[in-house]
Amino acid sequence: MHGLAQTKDEEWMTAWAGNTPWHRLGTKTDGLMTSQEALKKAHLDWQVEKLPLRYVDTNGLVSTVPETYGVFRNDGEKYVPLTRNGKAVGKVWKAWQNVDALSFIDELFQTHDGKIEVCGALGNGERVWVLARMPNNIVLDGVDTINQFLLISNCHDGTGSVVIMLTPIRVVCQNTLNMALQSGSDFIWRIRHTGKKDTHLQKVLEIFAEANESFFAWGEQAAQLLDIEMSLDEAKEYFIDTLQLKRNKETDNLATRGQGMLNKCVALLAGENNKVGDMEGSAWAAYNAVTEYIDHHATELRNGDKSIKRMESALFGPLARRKQAAWTNAFEDYSEEVALHAVVVE
Repeated sequence: MHGLAQTKDEEWMTAWAGNTPWHRLGTKTDGLMTSQEALKKAHLDWQVEKLPLRYVDTNGLVSTVPETYGVFRNDGEKYVPLTRNGKAVGKVWKAWQNVDALSFIDELFQTHDGKIEVCGALGNGERVWVLARMPNNIVLDGVDTINQFLLISNCHDGTGSVVIMLTPIRVVCQNTLNMALQSGSDFIWRIRHTGKKDTHLQKVLEIFAEANESFFAWGEQAAQLLDIEMSLDEAKEYFIDTLQLKRNKETDNLATRGQGMLNKCVALLAGENNKVGDMEGSAWAAYNAVTEYIDHHATELRNGDKSIKRMESALFGPLARRKQAAWTNAFEDYSEEVALHAVVVE
């Protein structure tokens, strides 16, 4: 199972352009999408409704549960539950419609031109994501291009806020990199489901205006990793530490699964993707090898299919935190005094 939502007609709720880190199900488009195009092509033009929950007592009487609501997707024929397994929302929770999530990008960019590269929904539609291309790129060492994206994720099941974050993606291998220099608060914004979208827009617009400056500051630090030398033995320890691979206490050897993960990272380190320019033998190469592993190999099921849940994790969850650890470890454990490679702004 891919985890992608489907319509009542079994159409995949996703659309994408170009090469993305998501599974290529759904509608492929010829170019970047506008918010209206994305809503239609990804079959996300449905309404979220919050309805009071009711129960039947022992006498067969139907009563309403006080201030307790379920969230549903109205597919035109029936209500599909988005809050499941005993979950519910309260009186103050407000739905943020898919049209709001996508049109939010138009307002941030202040244009209705095509910006959206991929969007979709998971499960029954309880999580919707949008990945929009931002206008500037950086080029490390004159050859290694990194694109800048804005990622919006919205939960309709009451379990989380609307999340807006910056996500660099390395062109040569499409691995998503980590923007969290410290705690990540500079690059991740959260909007609670307790008010209208417009009440939050101005604040996010102010932060968004600083996004490029933050992105280029991240690029300067990324360039420093090119000057941190890392031997193969150091890279192996770095992979073990970042992926939290466990050793046998008696033999000090890795378990079979852990050894396989390490071997894959070492193979990726030796691959052409991580020998671009002056990368070979650097912390930048090791960092990209482990993020490439997380995005493209840790997200695979045993049968070779991609797991959308794991891909989601690589952007938002435990696997994303492994990438943040990869960034932190590369600097804390191996950095010495370094020179700065050139970062070209495009």
